[in-house]
Amino acid sequence: MKMVYVAHPFSGRQENVQRVQEIIEDLLPRHRDTTFYSPLHATGFFYHMFPYDEGIEHCYEALRRCDELWLCDGWWDSRGCRLEHTFAIQNGIPVKFIVNGEVKNG
Repeated sequence: MKMVYVAHPFSGRQENVQRVQEIIEDLLPRHRDTTFYSPLHATGFFYHMFPYDEGIEHCYEALRRCDELWLCDGWWDSRGCRLEHTFAIQNGIPVKFIVNGEVKNG
């Protein structure tokens, strides 16, 4: 199975956690060979416990272990998503984009 890191804007807002959950629920039936990793679900609860630069390191560690990065709509407005995008490019991790529920190559 392929492991995909799904990056979605967060800003500590619970509605963004719900939104990425809905996106993954929509993707699951069409990508049965994929395990989805949501950093919002995995680490969002400690978003305010660390300085931003320290917290993003947890995201980088998870992303390093994934096969691909899939970025959700609005990623360009999110500091974290932009950092994850740059990290993926610098580390040779393929990047795709989720646009209107469809996965597009970068």
